[in-house]
Amino acid sequence: MTTRVFLLGIGGLSLDVLDALIHNGWLPNLEFLLSRGAVGPLTSDIPPYAASEWATLLTGETPGTTGFLEGCRKGAGSYFPEVVSLAALARRSPRFLLARPSLETALVGVPIPAEPGPLPPRESVHLLEVKDGEISVRPLAPASDPVGTMEDDGDPALILEETIRHMVALSISISRTLKESRARLVAIHFGVLDRIFSRFNRDLESALLGRKERGLEELLRQFFRAFDDSLGGLQEISRGTETLIALVSPHGFVPAARVLNLNGFLLSRGDLSLRPSTGGDHLLRGMAAPLLRSMGIDRRHLKQILPRPALQEAVDRSGSLLSSEIGQFDWGRTRAFALSRTGITLNIRGVESQGRVNPGPQSRALGEEIREALLSLVDPATGRSPVGEVRWREDLYEGPGLPELPHLVVRGWDPGYLFDDWRHAGSDCPVFSDPRGRTGAPREGGFYCLFGAGSFFEKALKRRLHLPRTRSLAEMTALVGHALDGEQTADPESLFTPR
Repeated sequence: MTTRVFLLGIGGLSLDVLDALIHNGWLPNLEFLLSRGAVGPLTSDIPPYAASEWATLLTGETPGTTGFLEGCRKGAGSYFPEVVSLAALARRSPRFLLARPSLETALVGVPIPAEPGPLPPRESVHLLEVKDGEISVRPLAPASDPVGTMEDDGDPALILEETIRHMVALSISISRTLKESRARLVAIHFGVLDRIFSRFNRDLESALLGRKERGLEELLRQFFRAFDDSLGGLQEISRGTETLIALVSPHGFVPAARVLNLNGFLLSRGDLSLRPSTGGDHLLRGMAAPLLRSMGIDRRHLKQILPRPALQEAVDRSGSLLSSEIGQFDWGRTRAFALSRTGITLNIRGVESQGRVNPGPQSRALGEEIREALLSLVDPATGRSPVGEVRWREDLYEGPGLPELPHLVVRGWDPGYLFDDWRHAGSDCPVFSDPRGRTGAPREGGFYCLFGAGSFFEKALKRRLHLPRTRSLAEMTALVGHALDGEQTADPESLFTPR
């Protein structure tokens, strides 16, 4: 009998938060999985921001191989971050988890499109199969994103009600997938968990302590009940079958006290320059860009529409309707910039289309100067130095994807500090600020839970006394791959043997 695998991305949950949620009776199904499964700590070699985690899970490779960090990669010569597709990952990774003959995979809300283009809707379901090295895709349950975002400064109760509707819609998508497909690997992304912990961290802490500060306790309880019901459905389906349920959370959250913006820091040093703002810019960024993005038009489509190479180059050089934030940057006067929350890229001549910094000693000296300045940076409001570690990309990763990663990556920081979205850059962009609508900051230190049924994991689950052992995302990929390959190539004893 073949093994069916449910791979659940539950980023944002940590074991200490789970203890409080379970103690209050909010997650009975997850409590059962944790009590009967194998649980241990999980490490990650990437900053705890979403989307790159799925690339690592599906490939078992570091960003140095795939060039994939924080949901995007930046190709040499382009100032635009581009979403990486499953097809690109398959070409770059020899260990691509889905590249198994006759393996049908269902992706439920996974934030990686099958082909280049916009991210898939949050509750969408796509069935994938790899044949002759090519990925064939069949949509099962396309869905539209709910109106609004977690970043809105709207009514907290309305935002929570929206997230509950989203979780219910996701649960329906999961149920439909299990009924209408024969997929052996079902990958499910509970991305809204991350947004809940980011937006409502303080409210959740208050609710779990029995305090009623903003009256959101019942809505939060309803959200986690909907999430837990989804797990209960998976648990019911796994009974009496050869099944592995793998829950993976690469990071948790802590309360956020302050916000650090890397582009604000670079602006304060003069490394990043902005173009003078005009009335047309406001129309472009405030009205045209959101409208076109809502229509599903991206920069790639816009360049295809423009027949002349000079016009296509203008899109890359001066910014487009689809990347209006980049259109603010004056590349000819910029030495360094951030296109991710925790990464800084140097504007190097011969690499970038409007590079300003010479490669070699000059770029290295600039990088070291920025690195030292970040490490010595002090928040005047708190007197704290929030940045504890800044690494060159070569010190963290290796592989053909290195040129697409930021030159400098912030790896360690004060857990009470949140990194601002790089798009929040402007002439009045502060280096430090108070959180805007978000009260939780991502932190390292996730966990995994392996719950098995059937002969494949029977022996392994009897060895739970040897756990927990620390695992990495790449090890989780290997474990899932062994389960999919079957008992002939998998050794459950070795998978659970402690280091």
